Amino acid sequence: MSLTASVASAHVPTTDGTSTIRQDGSLVRYKLEVDYDKLTKAAGLAGLPRGAKDAEREAFLESHHARIASYLADRLTVALDGVRCAATLEDTGITKRQQFLYARLLLTHRCPGSGGGEFTVRYEVFSDTAAIGAEHTSMVDYELGGSGGSDVFDAGHRELRVGRSHADEAGQGESRAGETVFSSSIGRFVAMGLEHILLGIDHVLFLVLLLLGARGWRSVALLATSFTLAHSVTLALAVLGWVEVPAEIVEPLIALSIVYVAVENMARGESRYRVLVVFGFGLLHGLGFAGALSFTDDFSGRLLVSLLSFNLGIELGQLAIVLLVFPLLLLARRYAWSAMAQVGAAAVVGVLGLVWLVERLLTPSGAA
Repeated sequence: MSLTASVASAHVPTTDGTSTIRQDGSLVRYKLEVDYDKLTKAAGLAGLPRGAKDAEREAFLESHHARIASYLADRLTVALDGVRCAATLEDTGITKRQQFLYARLLLTHRCPGSGGGEFTVRYEVFSDTAAIGAEHTSMVDYELGGSGGSDVFDAGHRELRVGRSHADEAGQGESRAGETVFSSSIGRFVAMGLEHILLGIDHVLFLVLLLLGARGWRSVALLATSFTLAHSVTLALAVLGWVEVPAEIVEPLIALSIVYVAVENMARGESRYRVLVVFGFGLLHGLGFAGALSFTDDFSGRLLVSLLSFNLGIELGQLAIVLLVFPLLLLARRYAWSAMAQVGAAAVVGVLGLVWLVERLLTPSGAA
């Protein structure tokens, strides 16, 4: 799912995509899906009118086949044992996921020899962020160099190395390389989850509001557990493609959740039904978290590991917020001015949530 640079998103603007890499002997087939509008802009193509039909958009890509191939030539490369594989853009098309339009590009890389050795995939698509006004990530599902796995390309990680170099000793190098790629990819998905919640201001403020109204650590534990269970369920269902709710619906409702809890804090503090309310809103926030991930449709063990790693990052970020904010709130409650200060803070956050709600209804960003 792509995210636009709207204030209504309350997130760092970013776009996403998917990279599906499959090796067949000396051939490496690379299916790339990226934001359609961002690709045409980055490649220097004049965009089609907003109301253009799908057939027109497909024809537009095909008519600029050579231009797109030229743009990708030095930005998406595959090398075998340091020797660059010859790339051909075989096909172009479009696909839609959750109301967003993606360009679908199929490239074939012809590598020297029989295809045995160490593969290096270099991903520089949209590396010039000024061209698209956003950061870019691409979820990777690969079967290459005798191993398979999931990874992510982003600004801090643009290269994937898999397989065993001919210089390595038989068996040993391949094993160590596979373990290194696996562990590092898990770390990147954890970091993505951590970044997504900490930089997602609406998610952070929702948690802060819950802490403002919480009576004590037992209450915090119940609320955090309810929120975690709820968003974990919808995050998994959305990423696996079993639930699909347009961002135009999810994002305003997330803003509404902030307004509701803010008003409740000002009116009566923590209600007896807050755990259930938080569970319901947690389902919405899980759909928002899912906006950071776009995998291929194939369910696999490595997809599950990546999903769990991303969710772990979210939980670590949530725990950090709780451990930082709630002790300070408990300390502040020792003073007479704390009650008025908490009402004031809830009011400010509530107004901000109301502004997001109006913006997202008037100019739906599709952000999550």
